[in-house]
Amino acid sequence: MLFLRPSRSDILTAAAYWPVATAVILPAYVQEFGWPLALTTMAYTVLLDSATVFCLVFGLVPNLLVARYRRPALLLLVGFMLASGVLYAGGYGLILRQPVAWTPMALVAGIIRHAFSYGMLAVLLTGKRYFEVQQRLVLSQKAHAESELRNLRAQLDPHFLFNNLNVLRGLIQHDPRVADEYLTHFAGLYRYLIRHKDEDFVPLTEELHFGQEYIYLLRHRFGAAYAFREHLPTAELEQLLVVPGTLQLLLENAIKHNAGDEDDPLVITIEATATALTVRHPRRPKLTAVDSTGTGLANLRERYQLLTGQLLQVRSGAEFCVTVPVLPTAGNSRAGRLPAWQRAT
Repeated sequence: MLFLRPSRSDILTAAAYWPVATAVILPAYVQEFGWPLALTTMAYTVLLDSATVFCLVFGLVPNLLVARYRRPALLLLVGFMLASGVLYAGGYGLILRQPVAWTPMALVAGIIRHAFSYGMLAVLLTGKRYFEVQQRLVLSQKAHAESELRNLRAQLDPHFLFNNLNVLRGLIQHDPRVADEYLTHFAGLYRYLIRHKDEDFVPLTEELHFGQEYIYLLRHRFGAAYAFREHLPTAELEQLLVVPGTLQLLLENAIKHNAGDEDDPLVITIEATATALTVRHPRRPKLTAVDSTGTGLANLRERYQLLTGQLLQVRSGAEFCVTVPVLPTAGNSRAGRLPAWQRAT
């Protein structure tokens, strides 16, 4: 059986709840019973309700959520409800010197009245713990993603990683639900890199899906400052191959060197044909010069040269355009190594 230990913040939450509850409840007790009995009754309410809520939130509820403990927990819940009714009716009857009718209906009434008494505190602590669990889950997923990243080759710009982790940290603090969605896309991006890190080619459809994950992160970071357009054929994409990570590098390069504006977004266009994948956009250099070694595009050029024997084409004028060759699945034999999925067939 599970018995969770209340945290310091749980105890402080309960401690902060009771002054507010006392300010609401005590005047009614004073009016009905007078000061001595009102204070005694209020003290009993604090002790009984706090003990009940802590048993429920840190004992019964966690066990009801675990399959192997659910049956004994249900039996304990029945005993808990009976004890709750007895302590409520009997305790107040003893303090107020009022007779208690120990009939089944009176016991049920005591259980219900007690549930109304401790319900607000129970909801408060349960909601608090749920929120904390969700935060820990997101933080755990983030830690797992970071652990995987440490084992990857340097396939993403470290500045990109740093900036997106900052975005994720902000979302965790302000909107855990959106942070969880953001982390799903973030993890999907790195899962793609891990799955294909030893392959020379991937299907163009997978690379385009990877590009969508990457664009999702960029939109969260830059808002509407950059707009993305796609012109893709309705067929043939499954039969085309591209070097993994191509879109990430080309999109990253466009964002890194060109200024975006929410009132006048920089439009980045992705086009695919049966022979090429192209990323193009108007040239809009940033006012502050960007430190760049130019190795990203150079390395991509060398990979395509080595694996396909074809050149990567760069055109720079009013518009900056990079075109990389794509290969049909039957034409892979020119590559230095076939993709892992094709070598296995």
